[in-house]
Amino acid sequence: MDSTSDLLKIDDVCLSYGDRHILCHIRETIKKHDFIVLTGPNGGGKTTLLRLIAGLLPPTRGRIVRAEGIITGYLPQHRTIDRQFPVTVGEIVRQGLACRKRWWQHLTPALRAQAAETIESFHLTELADRPIAQLSGGQWQRTLLARAFAGRPDLLLLDEPETHLDEASRDELYARLTALRGKVTVVVVSHEEKLFPHITDRRIWHVENTAVTERSEW
Repeated sequence: MDSTSDLLKIDDVCLSYGDRHILCHIRETIKKHDFIVLTGPNGGGKTTLLRLIAGLLPPTRGRIVRAEGIITGYLPQHRTIDRQFPVTVGEIVRQGLACRKRWWQHLTPALRAQAAETIESFHLTELADRPIAQLSGGQWQRTLLARAFAGRPDLLLLDEPETHLDEASRDELYARLTALRGKVTVVVVSHEEKLFPHITDRRIWHVENTAVTERSEW
């Protein structure tokens, strides 16, 4: 990395599926404590870019260089997950702590307490033992958000985090992200303008026609 403030560098990255080009020659840098909003039309490549940043997709060209030891929290799109898998809310949230231990290690008492604190902060304590198949849309979204936040990540990647949240839950999300400003790097996918109104000094990356264009504001 060229700078101690650089968290992640996207170096001439392309992503294609056969002859279909999703992203071409992307060159961007994410710095520590950035708050980046990914905007653009449906199918424009926002989710693909987020998954590349998360390391869930390999680029077909170029590379993504990450600062050593980054802890990442990731919220996928609500609709992409099979909720028939027989697991509980608590088990899903505790998955978010995998980044804080070796794969063969059990959760320590401190990590279990951290998970319980996160579950409580997202108002999920009474649902902790409930199978995820029985959750409403809003409850499921709060569960996924809690999993993303549970590991106290350095880099928080959120794909449409407001999906199915009621007004009170959205306000709490805004407040939570505002409190993290200057402490955690956030990249969030948004379809709509003027979201995250309390976040100052946002960076806007507009993703469309295989390109990423940084805008000063909507």
